Amino acid sequence: MENKYILVDTNAWISNLVELKQFDNLVVSGLTLRELDKLKGSNNNELAFRSRLATRYIKENKEKFKFDPIDYNAEEILGKEYDNGYVDNRLIASCVHNGYSIISNDINVQFKAESYGIEIIELGEAVEDDVTSYTGIRELYLSSKSQEDNELLARIYSEYNALNMIQHEYLVIWDKDTKQVDEFGKVTYDVIDTLRFDGDKLVKLKFKPTEDRFMGKTKPVNIKQRLAFDLMQNKDIVGAMILGGAGSGKDHIIAAHMMQKLQHGEIDKIVFVRNIQPLKDSGELGFLKGDLLSKMLPWVLPLADQIGGIDALTMLVEQGRIEVQHFESIRGRSFKNCGVWVTEMQSMSSYHAKVLVSRIGEGSILYMNGDTNQTDSDNRKTDSAINTLKKLKGNKMFGVITLDKTERSDFASLSELL
Repeated sequence: MENKYILVDTNAWISNLVELKQFDNLVVSGLTLRELDKLKGSNNNELAFRSRLATRYIKENKEKFKFDPIDYNAEEILGKEYDNGYVDNRLIASCVHNGYSIISNDINVQFKAESYGIEIIELGEAVEDDVTSYTGIRELYLSSKSQEDNELLARIYSEYNALNMIQHEYLVIWDKDTKQVDEFGKVTYDVIDTLRFDGDKLVKLKFKPTEDRFMGKTKPVNIKQRLAFDLMQNKDIVGAMILGGAGSGKDHIIAAHMMQKLQHGEIDKIVFVRNIQPLKDSGELGFLKGDLLSKMLPWVLPLADQIGGIDALTMLVEQGRIEVQHFESIRGRSFKNCGVWVTEMQSMSSYHAKVLVSRIGEGSILYMNGDTNQTDSDNRKTDSAINTLKKLKGNKMFGVITLDKTERSDFASLSELL
């Protein structure tokens, strides 16, 4: 039964695309493809966008599916009482003729399937409730040679929220015709435009390089970093989470904005918070002597690296301009007029996330970073602070950006291939 083919109704392709990606025995009907194609021109922007997503996914993964182009005659297979003019009846007929199971959210289709003993595969929550895959960035790959892509681009610029985006979600439109593959095997494209949905409309990015006396001038070095700069310079944002792999620039970008705000008097001090989680499969150091800074030093070196070394960090700590804290010590605290910087979020739980957000007082900002590929505790794969915080997506005070390019060095980028 596990290898039995499953026919997917049109409504499931639209509403449950994320869940459907787990199956490798799906049937794509010619009837369904025609329905999806019609829905791409719907006046309902959300419906049209989801139809385009489903169609694009099917096209790009066609080797995964069984295509059934036959228009089955419902009256011949099911009986004269089943009008062949209804697509639902023809889908049921195809299941009866071929022994398919079916995935459908349409209760009438389910009733008809049951009456013919067709197995109905139940799905859980629809795609809109998924947060784990949210990156903060919507990416489109368009070709000027495609009429469909040109029409979509025109709609993006002319219609209200044509892509059904949420507040502080970014849009990167790539030129599909400029595909290049570098010496490390990474595919790149030229960018057509970068935009942010502000809750009312798509707006151009507004960011400037940062500058302070410790780090000097810092500017973004790739497209995704530009988005991060724009997010962190948005006055509406209180909490920003920057995700990405090793060497993608998470710490550097946060440090640059924190140090500039500190120098300009926008915050009174930086509070650097980290939850000490032993590196997976490595030994523990045991008891460490000295004050809190001495104990935490091995874990605050990422901060020291960004601002000029341990001497600079020590000086700012002694001046009260930087405070180093272990996560367990922030309970009961209320941070006002501070820049709270929390690193290694992938090592924290949903409970940690709630405690952290509840500590942010008036005049403070919360910057967080993490790399889900470097989770050092298996528990964090199911109980994740990052996924808990993503539930705030669309809130006017919160934003997420996921970086995907290593900028540390050409050699460091090889880690992405391992």
